[in-house]
Amino acid sequence: MKTPKYKHLTFEDRCTIQQYLNLGLNFAEISNRIGKDRGCISKELQKHRFKKHRANTKDCECPLTAKPPYVCNACDKAYRCTKLQYLYNASVANNAYQKALRQERSHLKITEEEVAAINDVIAPLMIQKHHSVNHVYAAHPEVLPISKSTFYKYIDLGVLNVKNIDLQRKVRYKVKKEYDYTRPITNVAIKISRFYTDFQEYIELHPMASIVEMDTVIGTPGGKGGKCFLTLLFRAYNFMLIIILPYKRSEYVTKAFLDLKNTLGDEEFHRLFEVILTDNGTEFSDPVSIEASFKTGEKLSSLFYCEPNCSWQKGCIEKNHEYIRYVLPKKTSFAGITQDDANLLASHINSVPRVSLNNRSPYEATLGFIGQDNINKLNIQLIPNDEIDLSMNLLRK
Repeated sequence: MKTPKYKHLTFEDRCTIQQYLNLGLNFAEISNRIGKDRGCISKELQKHRFKKHRANTKDCECPLTAKPPYVCNACDKAYRCTKLQYLYNASVANNAYQKALRQERSHLKITEEEVAAINDVIAPLMIQKHHSVNHVYAAHPEVLPISKSTFYKYIDLGVLNVKNIDLQRKVRYKVKKEYDYTRPITNVAIKISRFYTDFQEYIELHPMASIVEMDTVIGTPGGKGGKCFLTLLFRAYNFMLIIILPYKRSEYVTKAFLDLKNTLGDEEFHRLFEVILTDNGTEFSDPVSIEASFKTGEKLSSLFYCEPNCSWQKGCIEKNHEYIRYVLPKKTSFAGITQDDANLLASHINSVPRVSLNNRSPYEATLGFIGQDNINKLNIQLIPNDEIDLSMNLLRK
């Protein structure tokens, strides 16, 4: 699906550009495939290429990087070249684009009189009486000529007397980290036809499809804390499976799905895991092994990736991870956790009544869909209400 000609490049466009650069296509061929002008491709590469740092690199630039395609993605000498190299990566480029967009939109578009009016009327309510942003917008719309997101930006910039500490929830969240250029880069080719827009199109054509959100939860990184959880959440029922992995790597995710297919059988796996939605972590870089039957090679499910830095696109599982953190706070080592412990934790979480399910537990809500036999195979049990324990005592031995 092409982006309209006069619209900004999307993450899908950048992934397509990276893939075709890796194949050695020129700007004309790339522009024809994404419906953009060649000048747009040229500007994108010159603006968002980055230097590849290597131990044996000399402070000497390759003359080939001064002309199209400006990057070394398809160069067959890149592995042995000791000159400075430039690369183009879709995730790096999209992150830089989003950062520039935020900075551009942060410029002040408010008069001194409007700032004074907000400080006189709104600031005392929020500072002294702890009114929320939504509260003051509902009560005093005439004083607030800006959107809520702009209001938050002006607080960050120090334009208003209100500070982040005066907001009810914002101080709980960490500042977003800068992009880590040393992180492993997932092969962009695997994402073709698996973007979030492809997921939306699939769901539009198959509205009754079973959607499973997938993620990982880490304990203490490195050393004995290398173990992590693979979490799988049935979106319609908030029913979550927790599988212990030795390390956060692709081969262990593949092994976990092999065990699931052997446990459930291909037919039931296809019914339950028709659609899988996950993030762009390198542990999910082998979608074919996750989707296909290990016996016949037949495709049993369809895996799609969220857009970078858009965890809200799989918000159900992100929210459900809060229950895990009640029992295992962040930076807690998972070294002593076994699969039986993970099943026990999942059983307690799946037994908690939810308002979104009319005060039924995920276990009760999903029983008719997954089936009692399958739930038993997955080693999940229903815990009586008064016996549910989501404290740190649950897994203490």
